[in-house]
Amino acid sequence: MSEKKQSPTVSPNKLAMSRALGAAFLNHQVEQLEKSVNGPASGNWRRRQVSPTVGNILPPANGGGRRPPMAPGIKVASREDSQSVRKARAPQGGGMPRSVPQERRRSSEEEKDDRKSRKDADVVVVDASVLVHALYKLKKWCREGREEVIIVPLEALNTLDLLKKGTSALAQRARAASRVLEAQVGTNPRIRVQQDEAFVLWDSIEFKDNSDSSAAAPQLPYTSPEWVRRTICCAQWEVEHAKGPNPQTIPKVTLAVLAPGPEPPAAGADFKPSSSPTPVPLPAPNAHANKHEPRSSGTLVAHWAARARISMLPVDPTAAPADDDARGGPKRAPARSRRTSDGSPKGHQTGLVERPPAVMAMMEIVAQPTKVVRVLARGEKLDPDP
Repeated sequence: MSEKKQSPTVSPNKLAMSRALGAAFLNHQVEQLEKSVNGPASGNWRRRQVSPTVGNILPPANGGGRRPPMAPGIKVASREDSQSVRKARAPQGGGMPRSVPQERRRSSEEEKDDRKSRKDADVVVVDASVLVHALYKLKKWCREGREEVIIVPLEALNTLDLLKKGTSALAQRARAASRVLEAQVGTNPRIRVQQDEAFVLWDSIEFKDNSDSSAAAPQLPYTSPEWVRRTICCAQWEVEHAKGPNPQTIPKVTLAVLAPGPEPPAAGADFKPSSSPTPVPLPAPNAHANKHEPRSSGTLVAHWAARARISMLPVDPTAAPADDDARGGPKRAPARSRRTSDGSPKGHQTGLVERPPAVMAMMEIVAQPTKVVRVLARGEKLDPDP
């Protein structure tokens, strides 16, 4: 007789339990995805909000609340272990241990005063000129242990977006500043972006008369561009609405602007006609490779901030790289600058391909002003005009 194989029957309780476990697993996966999507490291970094635990614009004076829990792999030395180590370090002869001179431990008040003495300001509004030409200062403010609250105006972000396109040195600096801000905003609670409503009206700001008699004052325009107004309105709002943990003390708010330096020479100042015989017209010299480059100078922002009586913090620009190679030695000569068969050096005076004498004579004739030659339709040549 052939026995029929019967499929194992599953009890209703096990089936219901498996369904419940599957639903719980799916709910857990959905929660993890929602946390990863809505977390602080996702979305547009410019729209990241400060955590609600931060009530004031300044960090708490005592350094925070509870101590965070320790990692599971960290061991804490017990009292018995410390006593055994102390006994092992004691001299074997039973004499008195040598007294090692130790530095006096500084109190919390002394450390607090030290931090205040090296703090640039309570609130620092950073101009785009500092982000582009003095990024080292922003990195210094982002370090752990600093207490400055950094406010990045929205107009500074717009300036970085306009300057970071291309392969020039200015575009590379703008992209580097954007990467630093993207890494700090939302992660570091002291690095914040200007909110949409954090500005004052331009007409409500009282400007002092321009009584500066320096030589650079007449060169500045009397009216301010829109991007300058937005930066000044953001700084003025921070001045009026700054508040700290102690209501009796007014926080110091300053505007970080690039320090004025020697004016760079114009692009057409050292222009010399090309010695090449090729009669190709060269493009006209341009003072700025990017039309938005004046936004990164900080001259107009500093001028109007002084007229608005806003405290400013001049920041020195980053030193320009040397002409020599980054490794310290001079650059190697190109392989093409060798000597020809006759012993004369083959450098930049001649092109990559040496032209024959016939071509050189023809190019000289073309470079000289020529006369108009008139030819009839049937090919007869007419005498040129005298």
